[in-house]
Amino acid sequence: MSQIFVYLIFIFLAGFIFFIVFYFSKKIKGLEKDKAVLSRLLEKYEKKFENSEALKNRALKIILNIDEGILVLDHNKKIFIANFRAREILGVKLRNLNGMHLSELAFFDGLKSVVPRFSVSHNVCKEEIEIGNSIVEFSATRLVFEEGNAGKLIVMRDITKEKAFDKTKNEFLLSTIHRIKTSMSSVRWLIKMFLGGDFGKFNKEQKDFMKKLYTRNESLLLLTSDLLNLTKIDNGAHIYRKNLVNIQDLVQSEATYFKDKIASKKIRFEFKKPVRELPKIMLDKEKVESAIQNLFDNALKYTQAKGTIKVFLKGNEKEIEFRISDTGIGIPENQQAEVFNKFFRAKNANKIEADGTGLGLFVAKKIIEDHGGAIGFESKENEGSEFYFTLPI
Repeated sequence: MSQIFVYLIFIFLAGFIFFIVFYFSKKIKGLEKDKAVLSRLLEKYEKKFENSEALKNRALKIILNIDEGILVLDHNKKIFIANFRAREILGVKLRNLNGMHLSELAFFDGLKSVVPRFSVSHNVCKEEIEIGNSIVEFSATRLVFEEGNAGKLIVMRDITKEKAFDKTKNEFLLSTIHRIKTSMSSVRWLIKMFLGGDFGKFNKEQKDFMKKLYTRNESLLLLTSDLLNLTKIDNGAHIYRKNLVNIQDLVQSEATYFKDKIASKKIRFEFKKPVRELPKIMLDKEKVESAIQNLFDNALKYTQAKGTIKVFLKGNEKEIEFRISDTGIGIPENQQAEVFNKFFRAKNANKIEADGTGLGLFVAKKIIEDHGGAIGFESKENEGSEFYFTLPI
């Protein structure tokens, strides 16, 4: 019996050992598979890391060698990327700006007034700055990093040569447009002399033709004035020569200037003058006259025959107000926000007058605001418009 018991114990132990060996061999095989999988994953991520490092280095090389100045700031306004062109534009001779706080740039010659502009908190800002003898256009864009911290990308471009070219171009345009305007003013007086009978009497057909020629010349003269003013604005040469002027006389002069056009379209015109005489105010007579002329011209241009135009002039102790209302085509509501933009013309205006440039109201706004005044309008499509401005006394 004892021998059988020993055999049974031996068989049990052998089975147990076999089971243990089998179990651990399976585990070892599983671990080997896991190890192989982990090894492949590790290899894959190593390749990805190598690729990302390669891309990062490539991007960094592009930034460092690009022809525009690049500064990248972290959320503490510390520089962690500054390419060679940035140091060149800023005139900083240090080999490395990395780690330097933005405010430290103020200690370099010529950068004291520049640094505060780099520090603005807007998402995007663009400005031209003079640094030494150069004009630099810089744009600052807010950057949000993966950690949620906000930094800033500053791009700098030296536009000194472009500005010099623009100045030469604008001076040429100013000279050319001024000559054209002078010639057209001479044509105006010649036509007036013809119409006045200085060169003999005209028959009705000849007189009608000369009137059309005069009207066309006047439109071109107004266009030339707008182009001249626009070029001066763009060139920074829009200089005002102010004197004491009676604005009522100025408005009356424009009403007289347009009387033939008013009569030809059979417009009902009314000039509601102030009850009391208005004081003279300091303004550039020629430029304010140009603004009023543009408002008159638009009212006449876009008011149908037999329509109505009313002009109002009033004042108080602080300001003088001018208004001109018409029963014309009006301005579509969805386009009213663009009315004073350069070159803008409403779609319904293009159908009536194809030759307009969209400069008149832009120039008028600039002139009035440069005189410390304000300009605005109210309009409803197919019912008419009312434009108004105020000038301080």
